[in-house]
Amino acid sequence: MLKDLPGEQWKTVLFNFNFANDYKLLVSNYGRLKTYNKINKGQLLKGSTIKGYKIVRLKFYKARDAKTEERFENMHQQITLLVKKNSSLKKQLNLKKITADEVVEVKKKLENNNLLLQRLKLNLRRDMEKDLQARVIHYHSLVHRLVAEYFCPRPSPEHSIVAHLDFAKQNNRSDNLAWMTPEENILHQQKSPNVITSRANRKEGNSYNPNSKVNKLTITKVMLLKKLLSQGKPIKTLVKQFKITDTQILRIKRGENWGYVEAAK
Repeated sequence: MLKDLPGEQWKTVLFNFNFANDYKLLVSNYGRLKTYNKINKGQLLKGSTIKGYKIVRLKFYKARDAKTEERFENMHQQITLLVKKNSSLKKQLNLKKITADEVVEVKKKLENNNLLLQRLKLNLRRDMEKDLQARVIHYHSLVHRLVAEYFCPRPSPEHSIVAHLDFAKQNNRSDNLAWMTPEENILHQQKSPNVITSRANRKEGNSYNPNSKVNKLTITKVMLLKKLLSQGKPIKTLVKQFKITDTQILRIKRGENWGYVEAAK
């Protein structure tokens, strides 16, 4: 049984669809998830990660319709009946008074029944697999949004984005989350340490991946590049020559990157 952390609260997640699974999902104000089903009684659900955010992916199943249920029941009954017939035929083979001709006839019936039984079981298994796939419901939710929906007041429908106040994507405690409008979120992201560092690197011309084997620019190369730009060289030509992207060249041309480097004389 999963133990609660000090001050931890749990709420049951309500789904906007009907399903036949014996399943319950709970979310806590600490960003944890636990599940209940026939086997698990409050087991921690770890989920997975997408772009740094924790995400939960679940599979549910719609209830089977009455017509399909009746068809499967009929197939089960046919299989049960054939099994009983075969059992009876096998008993006949053990009788002492059975003639040779009767043995041949009984064995032939058994063979035919077994072929039919095999075909029925195969069809039932195939049809049940197809039915299962047709009834599947794929559910996924970002954990921080799930926590916010149950523990963070939403000021208005316009507040559609859930932001991490400390910019740590894995910190999904409710006191670290806030609903924001798109405009508020843009302003909030400008304070992110990653954005600030990236902005500073661009000013210094260090916005490129240090592990990359291409787009390694030196001051000498930038001086030459700026000279060629001033001479009106096509950007496509410069992309091939310096093995960098057109976006990088445009940033250098606008002075966003390597702004302190003068063009070669």
